[in-house]
Amino acid sequence: MKNYEAVIELIFNSNNGQIDLLTGALAPEQFDQIAKRDIAISDRNSTEISIISIALDLQKYLPIENKLDEEKTKSDIEAELVKLHFELKNLFRQSDCICRVSKLGFWILLSGIDEVAIKQVLDRASKTLPKYVASNLCQRAKGEKLLDWYKRVDKLHFSNNK
Repeated sequence: MKNYEAVIELIFNSNNGQIDLLTGALAPEQFDQIAKRDIAISDRNSTEISIISIALDLQKYLPIENKLDEEKTKSDIEAELVKLHFELKNLFRQSDCICRVSKLGFWILLSGIDEVAIKQVLDRASKTLPKYVASNLCQRAKGEKLLDWYKRVDKLHFSNNK
């Protein structure tokens, strides 16, 4: 497996506490507040809540060359992330929270949608998004603590780019 740490290190990842400054997606702090609120509502109403993880898979995205032009690759990836955010905004409901949670990807918080509908949304997204975008679904188990749920989503989110 190819090591992409040098390229990943260069990618711009900063927010102002409200939004990601590259893509305009929610900042993790905002996402976390909304997730806490939605978990409380979910527990009260016995509804489902899920996170879809979307990330660029660098093994599929980058050329196979041994030597990469790191600056050009950085710019290409940043442009792809901006484009990907716009595509996600078109795929998901306005009420679904899209957060840039890492240098290479996003989490989308979906509340009040059952498992069948979520899988249909994920299937539609996988057909629309480029082949080098990895997507995973992680539903919150009833009564699961926020940090435990995030750990499971993290495991899925960061599984491709090592």
